[in-house]
Amino acid sequence: MKYGYISLALMLVVFVIAMSACTNLNGSTDQKQQSADQDKETNSQVMEKTSASMGDTKTFVMTGVNFRFFMDGMENPELRVKKGDKVVIEFQSTDGFHDFVIDEFNAATDRVNTGETTSVEFIADKTGTFEYYCSVGQHRANGMFGTLVVEE
Repeated sequence: MKYGYISLALMLVVFVIAMSACTNLNGSTDQKQQSADQDKETNSQVMEKTSASMGDTKTFVMTGVNFRFFMDGMENPELRVKKGDKVVIEFQSTDGFHDFVIDEFNAATDRVNTGETTSVEFIADKTGTFEYYCSVGQHRANGMFGTLVVEE
């Protein structure tokens, strides 16, 4: 009987230690989960701030015909963006051999023939009014140009 009480007491001690260890493991897991949630929230805030400082993406779909650019039926339209915006120009030649160039941003599409499409993207990192144009032959001199306005 003496050994029965000792065995029972020993089993009770082992049980208490095991339960204590499980509680610590769960507590540790909860702390790790809280830390992971905080890291995720911090990363999300950093991404939001980075996106805000980088600006929006502005996409313009333009076509080129002999000596003119068109967008939504407008000839040589004025393009407007904010400083920091990512600008995407999707350009298609519907008549002739053309490209789209803005020197101040080192932005230029490939030269394309009728029915072909190309694009260029850049960050509008300075304010002002800039000319875009077609660099093929005398197209610019014949009126194939417009303006990009970058506002603060």
